[in-house]
Amino acid sequence: MGKATLLNLLRLKLKIALPLLGFLAVINGLWSGSLLMLVSHKISGTPLPFFNEYDWLIYLIFVLVSFLLTYFFNGYMIKATLIFGKEMTLQIIDKLRLSNYESYLQMGEARVRTALEDVHTLESLPAVFITFFNSLIMIVAGLGYMFWLYPKGALTIVALIIVLTLIYIYRNGIIEKDMDAKRDLDDTFMRFYNDFLHGFNKVKMSTKRSDSIFLEHITENRDKAINLNIKAGLSAFGNELLGDYFFYFLIGTVLFVLPLVFSIDKTVISGFMITLLFLMGPIAILINLMKSVIGYKIAFARINEFNDTLTDNLNDSDALPLSTSKKELQVFKTLSIDKISYQHIDEKGDVTFELKPINLEISKGEIIFISGSNGSGKSTFINLLSGLYIPKSGKIVVNDLIVTDDNRSQYRDMISCIFSDNYLFTENYDNFNLLPSNKHLAELLKKMKLDKVIRQDEESNRIFQNLSSGQQKRLALIYSVLEDKEVFIFDEWAAEQDPEFRKYFYENIIPDLKSKGKTVIAITHDDAYYKYCDRLMKFNYGEMLVQDQLV
Repeated sequence: MGKATLLNLLRLKLKIALPLLGFLAVINGLWSGSLLMLVSHKISGTPLPFFNEYDWLIYLIFVLVSFLLTYFFNGYMIKATLIFGKEMTLQIIDKLRLSNYESYLQMGEARVRTALEDVHTLESLPAVFITFFNSLIMIVAGLGYMFWLYPKGALTIVALIIVLTLIYIYRNGIIEKDMDAKRDLDDTFMRFYNDFLHGFNKVKMSTKRSDSIFLEHITENRDKAINLNIKAGLSAFGNELLGDYFFYFLIGTVLFVLPLVFSIDKTVISGFMITLLFLMGPIAILINLMKSVIGYKIAFARINEFNDTLTDNLNDSDALPLSTSKKELQVFKTLSIDKISYQHIDEKGDVTFELKPINLEISKGEIIFISGSNGSGKSTFINLLSGLYIPKSGKIVVNDLIVTDDNRSQYRDMISCIFSDNYLFTENYDNFNLLPSNKHLAELLKKMKLDKVIRQDEESNRIFQNLSSGQQKRLALIYSVLEDKEVFIFDEWAAEQDPEFRKYFYENIIPDLKSKGKTVIAITHDDAYYKYCDRLMKFNYGEMLVQDQLV
């Protein structure tokens, strides 16, 4: 995804947009200049320098051509911008899914959501751009007509407009800084809001926490944001007011100053006055649109920044074309973990947790249980083993083939994971056969005692998921079995199950997977069932200890 700019937007998909824009500029320039000339000469009673007898026809032709061209160009711009928004949205999501997992965690959900909001902001650009462009052309045509009438007087007006423009540029710089700071606050607010929604049960469980997140974080953030918005709004209003009253200054210059400084007749004064009245609308429009333009500029900058962040993290085999995907890892035989280590690093660059080098050999059909206290490194190890984290040192070898950036996605395709915070998708993205006619599915649902709980949507081939957390884990296990991968990783699957299903998991499900030659690695604290594993690994303060089978 290239840099997001207005030029790229115009070039996107519809290459005719740029030539059409130039043609529109010429027509609008001719139309505006001709209209001014026609009105000025008609008011002053002087004939046109050309085609005076067909002045009405010239007027009609320019009106029709300008109307039709503006209509068709606006249609092209709307189409181009909506395509641009679609492409940007899809490419952001595409790059996000191809970036590594650690980068996503560091970036956070809030930043992703606000990036898509930036894209949505740019989708409102066509109408604003057309209005801005037409107003700019009309101003250029009006000034051109002034130069045709009296160059010295036109230079005086242009000089005054340049002074006003410089004042605007300075004031808009301040407005842009305020709006950019407000945008940072919006990112932070989205993070607070996500915490509020995703942790709502925890918010309800503590008055102190509830007051803190609402009063000290959300309310304080919105107060700062509204103050910046008020400041930027007042500055923008000041610009508008300055522009409005600047016209009175220009009119006074034409009526009182120019006749004293230059020897000009009433026809020129009349032409200048008509032109200024003609320009009041376009200049006022440009002034009013400045805040929107600043918003678009910030959106472009933030999308490019987000795009650069994603591009820097496309170091995974997911980013390779399907034609280059390697198939050597399709069959699992052995897995060797050779001195892999990992460090969690905060925003300041400090190491907050270190998983020390680990050596481990795993064979096909082996059952391994992992135990350890919270913060001991179990989940970090699981993320490394599953290929979500990339080791800081060491290597993972599968079937004598080293797992690298070139084949890491194929390695992950061998593994089915149920994480402790497992999320059930609302759609059947894996294209499982979830219809009642699937006997294997019906058998699994019955074993998990979900056959009378779930509702199957035959039309959409999916299962409605209004289930308890324990039932959701059971449904996730069914999906995992349907995946039929070589390796299964379960992160405290039984923790939310009642004693009956906890026992069923260890005494039936795991032995059944072993009998089919599947390899199972499970994090568990259920020491009563350690006898069902081939090996027990215990983690303690970032180190892994190997213990024998417990009988």
